[in-house]
Amino acid sequence: MVNAEPGLTPMVVGYFLKDDKVLLGLRKLTEWGLGKNLLSGIGGKVGDLPGLEDETLDEALEREVKEEVGVTVTSYHSVGEVTFLFPSKPKWNQRVHVYIVDGWEGEPMETDVIKPEWYDVDCVPFDQMWDDSKYYVPLVLSGLAVKATFVFGSDNRTVIEKSVKTL
Repeated sequence: MVNAEPGLTPMVVGYFLKDDKVLLGLRKLTEWGLGKNLLSGIGGKVGDLPGLEDETLDEALEREVKEEVGVTVTSYHSVGEVTFLFPSKPKWNQRVHVYIVDGWEGEPMETDVIKPEWYDVDCVPFDQMWDDSKYYVPLVLSGLAVKATFVFGSDNRTVIEKSVKTL
């Protein structure tokens, strides 16, 4: 199944880095319950609002970051893509374009959607994140780019199959 190409929702996620710390957000509100009460990078869907049908990945990252934590990104770069497959909940299937954000204006603030918090890069709380995070997030935080696919079990939480490659 890791080689399947089902309908995938395009998404973006940014991991903010500053002084050996990474910004993660506690998801307080989600559209489909996807990731609620879990820590993650900052991001969301590409082109999901009326008038944004032609939104680029970079535009989506900039918009989502502004909406979720109230800052304007000024410097970032792509570090790969991750595909998530949920055989028991196909509407959650997504392809996430992953970024490192290393420049922004403003201070990340809590919104209705996200409660941001800084963590030491060496002490990321993977037990409070999606199960896949422990496999690819350390790689991107260390400066590597990745292409990965994760298949989740019937509980929609546990990775049952994976492919992680550095680029």
